[in-house]
Amino acid sequence: MSEEIMVPLDTYFVNPTLYKRRIAKVMNAMDLNTFITNYRAEDVEKLTLRMKNGLSSSKYKPAEYERLQAIVDAKRLESELIGQKVQKTRCAAKATKERSILRQHRQVWSRECPRLQKAEEKAENDIHDSLDQMRPNDITDSAIFSLQDYELFLERERETFRMATVEPVSQLRDDLCFRLGEIQQHQITAQPTNWEQVIQQINFVKDQQDDIIAKLHAEYLALKEGIMSLGLEKYLIGTSDNLENLENIPEEVLYSDCPYSELKDYLIQTFHSLSERYQSRLQSLKEQLQRTDRFCGWSPDDHERFQFTLSQYTHDIPNHRALCTDMLQRLFPGKTRQELMEHERVWDWQRFTQAQLRVVTHQWRRDHEELLLRALGSFTETASTSRTSAHISGRNCSSGGHSRRRWQSWRQL
Repeated sequence: MSEEIMVPLDTYFVNPTLYKRRIAKVMNAMDLNTFITNYRAEDVEKLTLRMKNGLSSSKYKPAEYERLQAIVDAKRLESELIGQKVQKTRCAAKATKERSILRQHRQVWSRECPRLQKAEEKAENDIHDSLDQMRPNDITDSAIFSLQDYELFLERERETFRMATVEPVSQLRDDLCFRLGEIQQHQITAQPTNWEQVIQQINFVKDQQDDIIAKLHAEYLALKEGIMSLGLEKYLIGTSDNLENLENIPEEVLYSDCPYSELKDYLIQTFHSLSERYQSRLQSLKEQLQRTDRFCGWSPDDHERFQFTLSQYTHDIPNHRALCTDMLQRLFPGKTRQELMEHERVWDWQRFTQAQLRVVTHQWRRDHEELLLRALGSFTETASTSRTSAHISGRNCSSGGHSRRRWQSWRQL
């Protein structure tokens, strides 16, 4: 590139030709498209405005921040009002849903209450019938007289308890209803001292009822511990069948007079095999039951409440699953939904295992009885054949062969 020659400014005024050449040289070096403006005849006014405004555009006006802030505040207020309406609607929907759920719970309890009353009446009638059927053999039979005396003692104690606990509450309720009726009818205002006495009486009855409930709960726990100490769980839990007779060889087979020792040995071995097969199955089920305790890892009271709640919401109740879950969450607020479902799963598995244990025990007893009947039938047939062969010596061999073939065919079954 050639070096640029610095020319004084006076030279351009003295020699205009040199100035024009310099300008042409600069214009050729720059992009002429930036200086070309395409316009039409009707755009003269626009070009005038453009030249007047300079680099700025007339389309964009200065921002009015105060007006914009007012618009933003109005929109924010409108949004808050809408949010409040939405929140109010949600609260109303939640309250409506809560009332609906409580109404369904009351319906379930109204159906459960008569069933419990019938069960209580049935239990009391059974106890009375059992006591009525007991008749002393003579005057020295003191056990029957003791039961009858104890029944009379319980009736007197229950009546005394009712007079001491239920009657004060009934009297207080009647008194309050009478006072409210007088106030509504005559529109009178009682003295403050009278109302203070009524409030004190109400608080006294409340405290008395709380003490009675605490006392009953303590007696309930003591009675429960006494029953648990008797060791009755083995009769109430699991199978009630006695397996000792099934594990041993029946005496009818063990001490039978069978003329064929092979048949007797085979029957004894068959009983042993039957016992081993069912004992292995029962042992496997018992090991599964031993993985958790009787209350599935919960406290006894919580587990009993859990069982009672599930028994209330049966499958014939509409939406029983959701209602049962809601009631469990109300009864156990400290436990999550996942913990409740896990406890129900463990309890279902425990009940299923116990049912399997009862089924296997029943099958063992059935097979044991069938095998014993077949064995006794075989012994009877063999003894009859032996006695017949003793009188008819000519048929001894044929009858013995028949008995052996009979034993072999029975063994193949």
